[in-house]
Amino acid sequence: MLSARMLLPPPETRKLLLKWVIALLIPLAVFTFVWSGEGIINNVFLSYVSPGEAILPFADWPSLIEATVFIGLLYLTIIALVGYLVAADSGRRGMSELWIDMLFQVVAPLLLIQALGLIMGMAASIIVWGLYAFGRTRIRQALKYVPPAPQASLDILTEERRAQRVQQATAAGLWFALAFALVSLVLDIVYYIAGSIPNTLLIWIVARTILLPVAGYFLGRLGGRLAMRRSLQASANGTNGNGAAKRTERQIAVLSLSRAKEKIREIVPTDLPLLSQGAQRFYMVLIVAFALFYPVLDPLLFGYGTDGRLAAYGDAGYYVILALGLNIVVGFAGLLDLGYVAFFAIGSYVWGFFGSSQFQIVTGITIAPTTWAWLFWPMVIVAALIAALWGVILGAPTLRLRGDYLAIVTLGFGEIVPVIFKELDKYTNGINGIVGVYSPAFPGVSWTSITAGPYYYLILALIALCVFANLRLRDSRLGRAWIAIREDEIAASSSGINLVNTKLLAFGAGAFFSGIAGAYHAAKLGTVSPDNFNFSDSIIYLAMVVIGGLGSIPGVVVGAIAVYAINLQILGQLDTLAADPNNILHVFKTLPNFAFSNIRGLIFGVILVLIVIYRPEGLIPSARRRRELHHEEEKIPEADAGDALEVPPGTTDFEEGVRVE
Repeated sequence: MLSARMLLPPPETRKLLLKWVIALLIPLAVFTFVWSGEGIINNVFLSYVSPGEAILPFADWPSLIEATVFIGLLYLTIIALVGYLVAADSGRRGMSELWIDMLFQVVAPLLLIQALGLIMGMAASIIVWGLYAFGRTRIRQALKYVPPAPQASLDILTEERRAQRVQQATAAGLWFALAFALVSLVLDIVYYIAGSIPNTLLIWIVARTILLPVAGYFLGRLGGRLAMRRSLQASANGTNGNGAAKRTERQIAVLSLSRAKEKIREIVPTDLPLLSQGAQRFYMVLIVAFALFYPVLDPLLFGYGTDGRLAAYGDAGYYVILALGLNIVVGFAGLLDLGYVAFFAIGSYVWGFFGSSQFQIVTGITIAPTTWAWLFWPMVIVAALIAALWGVILGAPTLRLRGDYLAIVTLGFGEIVPVIFKELDKYTNGINGIVGVYSPAFPGVSWTSITAGPYYYLILALIALCVFANLRLRDSRLGRAWIAIREDEIAASSSGINLVNTKLLAFGAGAFFSGIAGAYHAAKLGTVSPDNFNFSDSIIYLAMVVIGGLGSIPGVVVGAIAVYAINLQILGQLDTLAADPNNILHVFKTLPNFAFSNIRGLIFGVILVLIVIYRPEGLIPSARRRRELHHEEEKIPEADAGDALEVPPGTTDFEEGVRVE
């Protein structure tokens, strides 16, 4: 079990442990002691052993269990992550550079979210990340600092080196958990002396101090073993005797320089373990756990006002679905759509008509209200299919159009649809819109405007389904055809891709997602009005995709959250501050009829210009998009290139001399 080498590691291992233990200990300590982490833990423990002493008692046992599961997953996952990062690190990146990155990219967002709330804090964090990236680049240029070049070749590990890395990971988990336990113990003793901790919590303090290092030992080892699954193993005599390793080397040998570097980064050990796919699995566990248990955690993290915040997150959720749908049209297929709001309106009006008394007024068919609410579930699909049909209808006359002409036609469609809904007074109630739209029904769930929890989980489920569908479409044959059309229509057609069907499917798939968002929006809002759908909304939806990153699924999700925060929260906050005579922003009120919400078009225009100039690939670009905009030319001497072309194709010399993208 424990060895002297683990308790007192050699200098090289000691440096690696110090690097990662501090890098992750500081963010965890900020969440635990500066924010609400320790408060949640103490509240959970007291709710089990002494409910009367709990500061904020849980409403029921399921809520208590959810909070317990989240806290356990959070701390145990981070301990295992420490072990993974230590085992996966090549050690070529500097310690101070990592700590500065963690300060701006993790600690600063935690403090901003604590101070401003989840959505506003995330939006502010994006600004901090952008400023930090810009400033870091300028400082490096001024200091003439050159980061270590990426590994040029694979590091194939012998069995002895693999065991050594697992041992380092075990030591990292042990020391990280021990350091956190000791910091917690010291602070709890201070709080206890100050009278801030009841005697009951002493049981938990002692148990935590003993159990955390034990858990750290096993979780660190687990993280190390997970890291070794992504390494290349050598045979006993030190040569590469593993078939998978040989195949990987052959694959990398024929890739371009940029793609080869990306492939090498995913193989342990790596220079950037925080960005590796293995580390991303840990992040996904934390994100999914946080999203699932958030309604229970919200009052513990942000205090009162949970229902209002959950309602806002529901609105942000349909922005995400709209961004995912538009990403198919613009990001995957490269078809500029300036009338995307039309499909959102169609989805809203489909459920608005069938899910309200308007249906009874027009058709004379009477349906019991209790039955009506159950129709929402099939009608979501119907609304999406109708929107997809109209997407195909729109796409048909635009098949031969490109660029500006395509944008003008889609813009016209986006303007026509709301006008049609206004004029169909008999069916849509004209400019007054449709009111009294029914909420969904589900056993044991109360769907009211007061309790926002059900809508939160509904939009979460819809987002999960839409993300899954996007991933499957992107990696499918159809998705590759969309990307081929985006890159070069002529080449795609020459390769046998049916341009007509592929483009129509892109318009239809994008509209399908918009129809889902529209049906949800109508059910949640309880009303549908033609004034809610205009050209400026289409521009905002396009901004979500451009800001996040064309073709990048995580990018458009982040872009949607950022745009929602600016559009529906930050601008409103600025107007509130400007209304205060004592605030410096009040000077804008001297302008006639000025409001920040009235210049949202200007604000988003400026943001788009800045993004296109300084970050054309978006905040979180796809790997393909990043390579397109930051292509790394391979410097091959002319003589070598000429020699490569003189040897017969298929030979070893030819493969070594020519790289294929």
